[in-house]
Amino acid sequence: RLIKEVMEEEGSQNKVKYAGILKIIPSQQIVAQAHPLIANLPTDAKPLGDDKLHVTLIHQSILKPYKKILKQMNKEGMLPQPPPVFLDPKVKERSDPTLGRRSWVAWVKNQAELKKYVKDFMAMLGAPKEDPEPSRKFHISLANLTGNPGDSVK
Repeated sequence: RLIKEVMEEEGSQNKVKYAGILKIIPSQQIVAQAHPLIANLPTDAKPLGDDKLHVTLIHQSILKPYKKILKQMNKEGMLPQPPPVFLDPKVKERSDPTLGRRSWVAWVKNQAELKKYVKDFMAMLGAPKEDPEPSRKFHISLANLTGNPGDSVK
């Protein structure tokens, strides 16, 4: 069955969280779908816990001027719901020698939908309507080799 159908049937939704960064915490169905990907990582990879599986939508530096309104919206549960997340069932290695970091990511299939959500979200805040991060590629970080789970999320 399609992931969307499962989500609708079981009433499971992605959740939006603002904690310095606006991010999507995927539904349990997406987390379950990520587990086989994690199982197929190299043996030297360090899998992250379920709580670390998320899609970063907008970096905190861009949201800084809107911190007060975002905190209030988050507190009141008023952050608008994002579209469902659909994972590409592949794992790709991402290395950054300047940071001494090596991680594996599962790319999100519906990039265009998430980009539109970000654009609409920023417009709702009264921010410029252009995409704040036009080169952003949405993904879920699965593992890293630094021993610091925070390093795999940027």
